[in-house]
Amino acid sequence: MTALIFACLTLMIGYLYYLARFRKQVSISITICSFLVMLLFAVNYFFSGGIQGATFLSLMLAFVLIIIVSPKKYYALWVASSLLVVAGLLWAEYHHPEIIRVSYSDRKALFIDIAFTYATGIVVSFFSIFYLKQAYNAEKRSADQKTIELTQLNEEKLKLFSIISHDLQAPLSSLHSYVRLVANDRFNSDERKQVERGLANALHGTQEMLSNMLVWSQNQLDGARIVLTPNNIQDVLVPVIDIQRIYADQKGIVLETTIDGSLKALVDRDMLQLIVRNLINNAIKFTPPNGSIHVSALRSGMLCEITVEDNGTGIPAEQQAALFSLKTRSTYGTNNERGIGLGLFLCNEYAQAQNGSISFESELGKGTRFCLRLPLITAEAERG
Repeated sequence: MTALIFACLTLMIGYLYYLARFRKQVSISITICSFLVMLLFAVNYFFSGGIQGATFLSLMLAFVLIIIVSPKKYYALWVASSLLVVAGLLWAEYHHPEIIRVSYSDRKALFIDIAFTYATGIVVSFFSIFYLKQAYNAEKRSADQKTIELTQLNEEKLKLFSIISHDLQAPLSSLHSYVRLVANDRFNSDERKQVERGLANALHGTQEMLSNMLVWSQNQLDGARIVLTPNNIQDVLVPVIDIQRIYADQKGIVLETTIDGSLKALVDRDMLQLIVRNLINNAIKFTPPNGSIHVSALRSGMLCEITVEDNGTGIPAEQQAALFSLKTRSTYGTNNERGIGLGLFLCNEYAQAQNGSISFESELGKGTRFCLRLPLITAEAERG
């Protein structure tokens, strides 16, 4: 009888564990069931030979199951309840042995009940301990992985801030020197124009770097706020391209465009403009004077492909693997423009945030082609 009760209760508690862990119906069902388990075994104790029967062993195994399915805050309650129930049963049998009933027909039935209860207990204990070890190992692996990731991220951030603080010194120092020289009237007209062009380039690069840094730090503090709305791709790109064309012209670079005006996608306008601005700015930085850049936005199946292609210096093979990560290193453009790679990291993050992807092809000395792919809005979705 004890073995049968224990087997049924095992199934019931297993079902309750499923409800608690996967269906989120935890507290009241577990509490009621646990008290019923202890009550049934306590009653069964008097009808199955008392301390000589199988119920005493079953009470301990029931306690193991209750602890597994119960919230941590109830552990003390169940430990105390279990000890009190067992102590009460032993006291009652010791002082009133006549209340114990033996329901076994013969010694064979007793041995079968105890053997079956023991076997069931072994199986239940094995799976309980196995689950606990698996859960512990999984939590340990997760904690170790998070520790490694946090350490790496912290090192990358420290490196990034170190590079930024260093990069800010050069343009600010140049600006300070220029102001002092101008104040002393030590430049002729040609020298003044040459220095002004150099300062303009340095300050433009610094402005781009600070803009990316501000976006990145804001994301770290508050998380990226993504607002995906239907947008005409041409309307989003043209303002960015017009501004970047000014910088391209200053460097003697031809900036051409091919944009399909009918393309519409569900994008965050500010994010998309930041991606394209960084890609064009990088192309200008690493393309020599008299070079060319081509920006296109065309349909490719159900995707919009935005490409920025230049005939500049290309990307060294050893830098390509970490191009979209924070494992960055300072680089110099064809006019000594300084870059730290944060812009491409943001491009990749923002492409994924808009359900898109970004890739590149590059050959050293021949140029680079970046391709941003975003899902287009179908005619049915637009009407809906």
